[in-house]
Amino acid sequence: MEETAGTGRRGRRADTNGESARGDEWRNLVADVEDLVKKVANVDDAEIAEIREKVEDTLAKAKTTASEGVAAVRARAGEASEATDEYVRENPWAAIGIAAAIGIVIGFVAGRR
Repeated sequence: MEETAGTGRRGRRADTNGESARGDEWRNLVADVEDLVKKVANVDDAEIAEIREKVEDTLAKAKTTASEGVAAVRARAGEASEATDEYVRENPWAAIGIAAAIGIVIGFVAGRR
């Protein structure tokens, strides 16, 4: 465990490999759609122009929704982390007992295989 910067609390490092891969996939999708829109930007057909506008609007909404979703998840995770930290500090023996019980259950299940 390492000290969390600025708070003095101890925390775990986040596994960013999964987040990074999903982020890369999202950025690639957005880039591909933007490239497609740019390629059809010079086409004079009214129907294609209408479709292009719809795609641009949908892409902008998707970006906004994704950003809002990430912000909401981060906020909830922070709240959960703070609540857990507070509970453990107020009830250290209960937290140790819960952790021991979970460890025993995991050991029992793993030992049966």
